[in-house]
Amino acid sequence: MFKPACSDKFPPLVAPTLDNPPPHRHRVYGLTVATWIPFPELEPALAGAQVDAVFRLGDVPAQLESPQFSGARFQAAPGRLLAWIDGVARYLVVDGREIVVQPEPAAIDGDLRALLLCSPMGGLLHQHGLLPLHASAIATSRGAVVFMGNSGRGKSTLAAHFAKRGFRVLADDIAVIRFDDAGRPLAEPGLPQFKLWPNSVAELGEDTAALPRLRPQMEKRTLAFSESFHREPLPIARIFALEADNQSRDIRLSPQPVLDRVRLLLDHTYRAQYLPGLGLQKAHFQSLSRVAAAVPVARVTRPDDGKFRLAELADLLVADFSQ
Repeated sequence: MFKPACSDKFPPLVAPTLDNPPPHRHRVYGLTVATWIPFPELEPALAGAQVDAVFRLGDVPAQLESPQFSGARFQAAPGRLLAWIDGVARYLVVDGREIVVQPEPAAIDGDLRALLLCSPMGGLLHQHGLLPLHASAIATSRGAVVFMGNSGRGKSTLAAHFAKRGFRVLADDIAVIRFDDAGRPLAEPGLPQFKLWPNSVAELGEDTAALPRLRPQMEKRTLAFSESFHREPLPIARIFALEADNQSRDIRLSPQPVLDRVRLLLDHTYRAQYLPGLGLQKAHFQSLSRVAAAVPVARVTRPDDGKFRLAELADLLVADFSQ
């Protein structure tokens, strides 16, 4: 039986469920979650909201009984995802209903929270039938504008730049799409916090030393944007895929046909590697196709010279999504 390493730090819980959830309530990506400790990086839940998922401490197996697919630090089967981070915790994501956390003895709450909101959260979102993208999103008068990109392509830095221009921000790093009753793709609010490397912090004119680290051993910092946070879902007006090209001298915007939109959305699906094991590939492809048919998608290519050129890039995008 799982025994917390420190009873004061990890208080024992009696198998919380959706019918008997933990005490702390938060709202993220359109879901109300009940958690065993407060998650200060998340918004509080709406009063009286029904709990959609539980985050709790408990026993987590070293491996799944019958994994359908295994990869780097995860195993997946229909309704089950096992993910682990050495020295921190094992996480078991079950049927979109709960994330069970078994901490390592030296784990700290900040690491448990920060890492739960990455890969395990991605698995939970997939199990809920939502579409998580590796992307940031801002709110505009035309609707949500989404910036997809691989790590280091500047999606967080760009969204933070737009916040400084007075735009409100829906999400950073993970942008989640769901469909409303009319079939429109909507971008859900995430959590009001940017995750930025020191060079991005400097580019934005902030003081790196004044910002908290995402994890104690990491240089990446967090920058809260509660005052600029857009707290309601929005129909998606545009999706941009941020790319770099060492052969280019100029920033280029290239609208994509529908089939290429699907490929781009798949390329930037957050934790797409979980889908085969979860048995959700077909449903996910159908969701991608619906988004691609409804929302203009463009590649945005800038020179791979280490320069952000934020003002120039933002001006180009504003000119496009304001049409």
